[in-house]
Amino acid sequence: MATIKPDAVADPRPGSRGYLKWYWTKGPGLAKWASSPHPYTALKRHLRKYIPASYLDNVVAQWFHDVTGIWPGERKGKNPLGRG
Repeated sequence: MATIKPDAVADPRPGSRGYLKWYWTKGPGLAKWASSPHPYTALKRHLRKYIPASYLDNVVAQWFHDVTGIWPGERKGKNPLGRG
C-alpha cells in the first residue's frame, strides 16, 4: 500500500511519492470513477482503502477538483443527476 502524501505531485513511477495521485487522477484509476454518475462519491469509496480518514475528505476534494475543474458542492445542490 502506498503512503499518502497529499501534497505530492502526480508521478507515474510505482513506489514514488506521487504515484497514488497519478494513478487516480491521470492513470488507470481515473476510468474507475470519472465516468460514474456520482464521481466524487465513487472516488471517495476507492480512496478510503488507501488514505487515512483524517485526510480523506481533503484529498478527495482536491483530486476531484484537479480532474474536473470544479469543487465538490460548487453547484450548490443543483446537480442535474440528482442527489449524490
